[in-house]
Amino acid sequence: MSALAGAVLALTAADAALAGTIVVRSSGPSAASYPVGKSLAADAKLTLKPGDVITVLDASGTRVLKGPGQVAVTGSGAATGSGLTALLANTGARQSRTGATRSAIGGGPARSPNVWYVDASRGGTQCLADANLTAIWRPDNATEGSATLTRESDGKSAVVDFRAGQSVRAWPVEELPVAEGARFKIALTGAAQSVTVKVAMVNPANADLDGVASALLAKGCNNQMDVLVEGSKQEAGPGLASN
Repeated sequence: MSALAGAVLALTAADAALAGTIVVRSSGPSAASYPVGKSLAADAKLTLKPGDVITVLDASGTRVLKGPGQVAVTGSGAATGSGLTALLANTGARQSRTGATRSAIGGGPARSPNVWYVDASRGGTQCLADANLTAIWRPDNATEGSATLTRESDGKSAVVDFRAGQSVRAWPVEELPVAEGARFKIALTGAAQSVTVKVAMVNPANADLDGVASALLAKGCNNQMDVLVEGSKQEAGPGLASN
């Protein structure tokens, strides 16, 4: 079990709602002192040991703090930009002006470009803020293909077709409504095996990075946390650490 998957079990919804700066990944000798989900003061400085790697997230983005030395938690300001907007926007399968929802023919990005998309290649808990805007994403869009969605409770299925070059489609919510606790098996064309996702409905305290991250952590939506962390990374600036 990964540090993210294990430590998140101790995070409560109340803890998440109060979090401004949150530990989202933690490894090394000091990992027990900075577990995933831990809230940190904005002006905190961490004393890290050799081999420590602590990833924190707030409205400024995601930052990787490494030891040894005293490391400042504070970022350089609120994260902005079209890439971040595309990452967080809960707009379903609608085409964005940045092109994030449709990759060039020849293969999609290595990870989903939007935190709310259901990744057809990864199972686990899937957080959704609006069931009606559910969208499904495939990582490889080189050719046309399809995803067969099967509801575990009664075996009802629906097929979502993708054109070549198309990565995102709307989930067929009229045929297969999504709701808290619902489980779906997804069989993607070309995949070695199907995956199963379990729906968890969330209501983030805000639509910013920290609000969304808190909601995902509280429900254990680890795949989406990976998307959020990797999509919002910042380079550590001068003064963040001193060795």
